[in-house]
Amino acid sequence: MSAALLVADSGPLIALARLNLLGLPSQLFSETLVTATVWHELTRAAPPVERQLLSDALSAGHLRVIDDSQVLPPALAAALLDAGEQSAIALAVELGATLLVDERRGRASAKGLGLNVLGTLGLLVRARDAGLVAAVRPLATALQASGYFLSSSLVDHTLAAIGE
Repeated sequence: MSAALLVADSGPLIALARLNLLGLPSQLFSETLVTATVWHELTRAAPPVERQLLSDALSAGHLRVIDDSQVLPPALAAALLDAGEQSAIALAVELGATLLVDERRGRASAKGLGLNVLGTLGLLVRARDAGLVAAVRPLATALQASGYFLSSSLVDHTLAAIGE
């Protein structure tokens, strides 16, 4: 397990819930933090099965919900990001944490602030490299089949880069 903190946005947590892998980040990072705003987005919009998996992950200590950061980097005010992305980025900046986010604008804004950014596919690659999952391809295929958006070109590029 790494000593690094991970702050997660809602999209990757939805993806991990669909794969029943919400415990995966806690095997790669010391702690996975979710802002109260992101948690509200997740629990308000998730189907009952995903909501239950998220609650179970919280109860098991795989996720920790914390208050939103009160410090919003000025660059975020101009970015076209939803409240959850803004809160996750602000917390990651405040803590110097890695940010788990899939949305393109969120990733670009976070990188512009100097954050280490990881997406769902990147997390799955790390998990494969650590021996926590056997392969990324079937997981990416399952996510796409579930309706979770992962661009085919990104999936193809990622799988080619890791030899799958």
